Amino acid sequence: MSTYLFHDTPDTARSDGAVMLQALAGMLDPFSRRQLRAVGVPPHARCLVVAVGASRIATTLGEMTPTGEVIATDIDLTPCRRHPRVALLRHDIVRDPLPDGHFDLIHVRLLLGHLPERHDVLARLGAALAPGGVLVVEEFEATWRSSVLAAPDIDEADRLFAAYHDAFQATLVAAGNDPAWGRRAHHAMRGLGLHVDTSGWTGTWTGGSDGCLLPRATAGVIRDQLTTAGMTPADIDAFCDLLTDPGLVVKGNLALSHIGHAAPTSPTSMSHGG
Repeated sequence: MSTYLFHDTPDTARSDGAVMLQALAGMLDPFSRRQLRAVGVPPHARCLVVAVGASRIATTLGEMTPTGEVIATDIDLTPCRRHPRVALLRHDIVRDPLPDGHFDLIHVRLLLGHLPERHDVLARLGAALAPGGVLVVEEFEATWRSSVLAAPDIDEADRLFAAYHDAFQATLVAAGNDPAWGRRAHHAMRGLGLHVDTSGWTGTWTGGSDGCLLPRATAGVIRDQLTTAGMTPADIDAFCDLLTDPGLVVKGNLALSHIGHAAPTSPTSMSHGG
């Protein structure tokens, strides 16, 4: 059974959960959009965005495929953006069916690493690709421990980020997350017979910007789990305060975008579209 860490968010943390989704979108949407444009999505493509959250990825694909189809799924559609070219579907990727051989492009970001069933889900996504289709899997390499570039007290900032990194990683592992999945997704996708290219990106963020609001909101959502994993309440509060300090500068976690191309069977398949 899936134990996705950020499902069933308690009422007291829901506002932090909304901020977390918005910050993720603000951080990663530009990178994801660049990756999709590099793929060369044709106007007739049938697209699936899994766990769309608050991102603009489905909207971007809707604009790129005026004669195609875009389906965006999530378990909770409340934060999802509406667009006339996008069909929103409440869907549990672990349990609910997918049509085989249907989609020209499938995009999934920051989900599979959280799922103990990640390999089974990845195989189902691969099977849902049409010939020549493209599967885009985007994940983080967690680097909070070495994030700080500048801070009012850089030694204290390093200490707080290290404490958060260790407690967050322990919390993720306890929930079934694979800390190595960010890079191992490439190997797993090759195992499905896909031709895979991987690109990485990171940005620089100051206190109060999306790259800092993300860990601040995440700490609010999983505060109890962080304390169970050994981070003190005082350190959580100090960490959250630091993340809004304009004197803080951090580099974000490395985002890896794995683009897997299925084998084509005709000259009109998507792999020839860009």
